[in-house]
Amino acid sequence: MVILVASAYVASAQQSAKDIPFNGLIISEEGYAIQKMKVQVKGRSRHAVSDKQGRFGLTNVPADAILQFSYKKIKFELPVNGRRSMRVILVDGSVKSAEESQELIDTGYGHVKRREQSSNSGVITGEELRSLGQMDLQEALLGLVPGLQLVNGELTLRGSTSINASSAPLIFVDGMETTTLSTVSINQVESVSVSRDGSMYGARGANGVIHIALIKGVQNE
Repeated sequence: MVILVASAYVASAQQSAKDIPFNGLIISEEGYAIQKMKVQVKGRSRHAVSDKQGRFGLTNVPADAILQFSYKKIKFELPVNGRRSMRVILVDGSVKSAEESQELIDTGYGHVKRREQSSNSGVITGEELRSLGQMDLQEALLGLVPGLQLVNGELTLRGSTSINASSAPLIFVDGMETTTLSTVSINQVESVSVSRDGSMYGARGANGVIHIALIKGVQNE
């Protein structure tokens, strides 16, 4: 039991060391919370939504990133400029100030319980893939898709489901089925949609499905 607890603690510590929280607060000049505002790192599909206190939380925000804010007709962008948190004050929908706050930094992961969500569940944009600096599509997906693993040289979304049968998900590139990602250039990708529920494909989709859409006008070699 002690070993298990220690292992869990180490794993948690490693995760915390890997992921860096970025906390924010959006309020009016009078100090009222601005809630339900979507905050997204430009070029990424994941976003956060400000809560009833105007707070939001993101993870691993690059120092040179641009944050996109939107709520109904209010839309604006703010450069991170190396900040590790952001306290935004709005006046009539316009930004009065956006400053780093040590208090927000100190809250760490405790600031917002549910930090991020997918803009379109299971969908990753090509821009988000390329922002990782990876030249290999498979390596980029392994780093972004929760649960996607490479087991004995084979991609798997749901773990090894059979000793003898393949556990690989179905892969489609612009609607055409393929068995490998090696022929797809990451620079050709417009978006990748990942689904663990491939029931619409019957038994063939039992291991999940990956749909890759190429940039319009680009043909996969």
